[in-house]
Amino acid sequence: MRRLEPRFLLLTLIGLAVITAPVRADIPLPKPDRETDRFAEVVELGPIEPLPPIARVSSQAGAGRLPEGVIVTTEVSRLDPVQRQVFLVTQTVLDPARQLREVEVHRPEGEGIDARPLAVTRDTVEIDGRLVDRRHYRWAVQALRGGELRLRFSRIDFEVVGSAQSEYAFVPVARRLEVVELPTHLPSYLPVTPGLIIEQAEVAPLVAGEPGRWRFRVRGEGLSEEALSRLIGAQLVAPPGLRLDAPDIHAFSGESTQTPAAAERVSPLAASWQVNISLLPSVDGGADGRRDARLPGLRLPYIDPRAAEPGAELDYARLAAEQVTWEAEPTARRFAALWTALPWLLVGLLGAVGLGAAARWVWRRWQAYASRRAARERLLAADEPASLRRQLLVELAALPHPVRPVTRERLARRGASEAWLAAFASLESWCFDPRRSPERAEFAAVRQVLVARLPGHWFR
Repeated sequence: MRRLEPRFLLLTLIGLAVITAPVRADIPLPKPDRETDRFAEVVELGPIEPLPPIARVSSQAGAGRLPEGVIVTTEVSRLDPVQRQVFLVTQTVLDPARQLREVEVHRPEGEGIDARPLAVTRDTVEIDGRLVDRRHYRWAVQALRGGELRLRFSRIDFEVVGSAQSEYAFVPVARRLEVVELPTHLPSYLPVTPGLIIEQAEVAPLVAGEPGRWRFRVRGEGLSEEALSRLIGAQLVAPPGLRLDAPDIHAFSGESTQTPAAAERVSPLAASWQVNISLLPSVDGGADGRRDARLPGLRLPYIDPRAAEPGAELDYARLAAEQVTWEAEPTARRFAALWTALPWLLVGLLGAVGLGAAARWVWRRWQAYASRRAARERLLAADEPASLRRQLLVELAALPHPVRPVTRERLARRGASEAWLAAFASLESWCFDPRRSPERAEFAAVRQVLVARLPGHWFR
């Protein structure tokens, strides 16, 4: 075989490449979706290397690829928060071309960082004469320990209208936090907030012996059910004559009673908690029947992060002690009413006992009547002396007080009549003397006596 020259192979490959090269068109064609088994193929961008963390409040920097014209701004309200202080993190996505179909955003994260979502809003704003689609994502973030921490942001994925796959992802630049550490002797449940307010305190009118309600609302940042339960429960010392239950605490989700101007000044991090405490006033009163008690005053400590040395001194929200009064039964009147009602109580008790005994007697008589009637029907169904005797012995054995042994003397002691005993003796003689065979009329007469005169008190 003739060996091909290297020069000839090189020329052949160059010619094939020229023939198969695409023709450049004047008008660009739209990029078709790549499909695999009739499903659009997801384009993976691969791992994105995040940028080094920075110490800036607001930044648009990040790694990855954004859709054309889209701007992502990440804003951190505090770079030097106090330990356990809640601060606000906001991510804003501006879409001037209004081309985004969906944006997938995740909460911030980091070692020693806790974040919870607050709100997601979407609206349209006018920027430089153009309507821009704006998305707002807000989180409440806490630094759980002091020192230098890194607040990282997760990857944001974008889906563009008209494209079956997303080729866009963006990782905002992380933040470097310098967290002010609190004194270690302070309890971890103490709230860290610029202010703590107790409002809407009220006590429903009290009635002796009936549950009442003491309710108020606590508002501040970084509050939790556990913190309020510990702070309030330790101060609930019940006064004489009034019982206090453990506080029922839940997040307040009703409408605010503040004016719109005041509501705008409230931090989005502030939360309101409703506190309900059940009261049970005593029924014992003085000579005039009135009773009063003093609800304990409350002092709720908190740490102000705006102080020069946070945690060196505690601030307090205070709820003043309140005097409550209710009408109770005087002691003498209560004893007199009890003494007056005692005869009626005794009569009612005796009546109830008598009624129960009568009902039991009637029930037992009815049961005995029903049992005797069923036994008589079974005896009447016997059509020969042997079967009648067997059924009679079964009935005597099934009595509440069975007859054992079945003899004339025992039956007589149990109250059987002479006619019934004579009929029973005739039945016994027919069964044990084969020479005696009764006529049908004679057998029917004996069976009728045994059935009709069957003692009813045997079934009681």
